[in-house]
Order: sequence, then structure tokens, then C-alpha cells
Amino acid sequence: MFYNNYDHVHGEDKWGLVGQVGDPFREDQILAISCAKCQAKKLIIAERNWMATNNDHSQRYQIVVACLNCGAVDEFIANDGRENKNSKLKFAKVIPKKTDLVQTKKG
Repeated sequence: MFYNNYDHVHGEDKWGLVGQVGDPFREDQILAISCAKCQAKKLIIAERNWMATNNDHSQRYQIVVACLNCGAVDEFIANDGRENKNSKLKFAKVIPKKTDLVQTKKG
């Protein structure tokens, strides 16, 4: 089973299949979601903190994001209760989706 492999994207998933698993929300990724404070559409994922294992054996993470324009901090939960279900951003009140990921920050 896929246990305690918190930082790696590749491994064995809960069904014993090997390949890419987990959510795509990784550190230094940019989200095209408006900041709750200044409405700039560039939030960077600053932290990814493991919280718990869900009942479906997926891993729950706290994702902390920061605005590249004003520096405001917000957060959401990835895999909130089950795989591929995210909570709303605490202040922006928007549910981040995979399609909101723009690029990896260089440098």
C-alpha cells in the first residue's frame, strides 16, 4: 500500500497500482486564483503539510498559499475527507481545482 510517501509523486497507490499518485498541489506551484486581499491572480503554494490519512487511505494535506503581489496568506485542505475533494480557501472562499495550476515557479 501507499503509506508514508508524503513527498513523492510516484509510488504504489491504494489499489496496488504503480504510477503517478496523489494530488498535484505541490510547493512552488502557482494557482490562478484571486487573492482575497488585493485580487491579484497569482497565489503560490508555500507549504504542504501532512495532516492525516483518510478512510479511503488517501493522504490529507494542509496547503498554505501566499499572494505574489501583496504577500497575504491563505490555506485550504487537499483530499478533505476523501481523494480529489478540496476545501475552500479560508479567506478567498474558492475551491482550488487542478485546472487552476499554472506553472512551476523558476528560480
